[in-house]
This record gives sequence, structure tokens and C-alpha cells, in this order.
Amino acid sequence: MSATVSPVTAQGQEQRGTVTSAYTLFVGTWQIGVYFWIAVASITVAVAYVIDRWGDLESSTGDGFLGSAPAFLGVMGLIMPPSILALHLVGGATRRSLFRGTIVAAVGLGITFALLGAIGMLVESLVMDALDLPTVTLDSHLYDSSGDFFGIWLSWSLSGLSYFLGGAAIAFGYYRWGALLGTVQTIGVVVLVLGADMLMGGGPSPRLLGGVESLSAVLLVPLSLLASAVVALILYLTLRDIP
Repeated sequence: MSATVSPVTAQGQEQRGTVTSAYTLFVGTWQIGVYFWIAVASITVAVAYVIDRWGDLESSTGDGFLGSAPAFLGVMGLIMPPSILALHLVGGATRRSLFRGTIVAAVGLGITFALLGAIGMLVESLVMDALDLPTVTLDSHLYDSSGDFFGIWLSWSLSGLSYFLGGAAIAFGYYRWGALLGTVQTIGVVVLVLGADMLMGGGPSPRLLGGVESLSAVLLVPLSLLASAVVALILYLTLRDIP
């Protein structure tokens, strides 16, 4: 006689799996993220002092160092979701709930990391203004100085979201498809993630997307979200097919 699981019970298990995985990914990333923020804040202050003392400070230093938070989330996306996969499944949860938990965690991490980064940039702006030093930022499309709190928060939130999802999609791609097909998937994901980041003025060379800076946030934000949505779809299809 086989046991059956009622729809209500199955739904409850699915919800618990989503919440548990999201919580684990969010808290686990922040536990390491604390050290990341201590490091980049210290480097930002030190570099600004050195450049101002022995050189000519021409723009915000925080934009480069604090603005590396999305890249950090990309690394954590590579590490965290795959690390909990086996235990997640052994506990009776599903791949679908892990996917949903990863999405929830990515959104939460993108928003909270960007919030802390935007606060750091605002502090930099206040200090630099008091010292009569420049706060201008370079290449960014949604903000032009370290004091543009909401522009920075939105921009880094979107970039953080795409990087974390991209890291997870790359890791699971290699896990599922192996070296050759995993690399093919990685190339596609990297193009999407960097494209989403460059729309916000980040990435290795934002100027590659010539003319984008003339677009308004009404277009830039949906385009970035579209790129992240495609990455999320790739992650879903990959995670679904993991045996």
C-alpha cells in the first residue's frame, strides 16, 4: 500500500522549502558579506586619503569599491545555492522550491546590499562636500554623484540581482551539463549579466553600450530586469533538469 501526499501537505512542503532555502541563502551570504563591507569600506577610505594626499582626487572612490557589491553577490551565487542543493533535497524539498528560494534571496540580497552601499556613498558625499572634494561618479546612468542615494540604491539593486542569479545559473550549469555545455551556458549568462550591469553604468566597459546613457530610467530599468528574467529562466530550466 503506497502512501499519498495530500495537495495541502505538498503545498506546505513547497512553501517551507522556499522559505528555508531563501533564509539560508540570504543569511549565509550576509554572514560573509559583513567582512566584505568592512574590507571595501576600509579600502575606500584609505585610497581616498592616499590619492588626496599625494595626487589629485577627481571623482568618487566609493563608486568603484563600494560599487563592487554586485560582483561579490555573483561570487556568492556561485557558491551558496549549489552548497545547499543536496541537503535541500534530502530534507524532502523540491528543486522548484530551491529555485523560488534563490529568486527571493537574490531580490533581498540585491536590495539590502545596495541599500548599505548607497548609505556608504551618501556618507562619502557628505564628507567630501565638507572637505571640498569631488563627489562626481563616472559612467553611471542612473546617478552622477555619490550623493544620489535613490539612483545608487536602484542601480546597485538591479545589478546585484542579476549577478547573484547569474552566479547560480553558471554553477548549476556546470553541475548539470558538465564542462563543455556548462561553458556554453556560462557564456550566455555572462553576456546577459554584464549587459544588465552595463545598462546601469557598471561592468567592465559601460561605454560599449554607446548611446545608452541618453535613455531614461523608464527604459533602462525594464531592460535590466528583462536580462535578469532571462537569466532566471535559464536557472530554472537548468535546476529543473538536475537528476
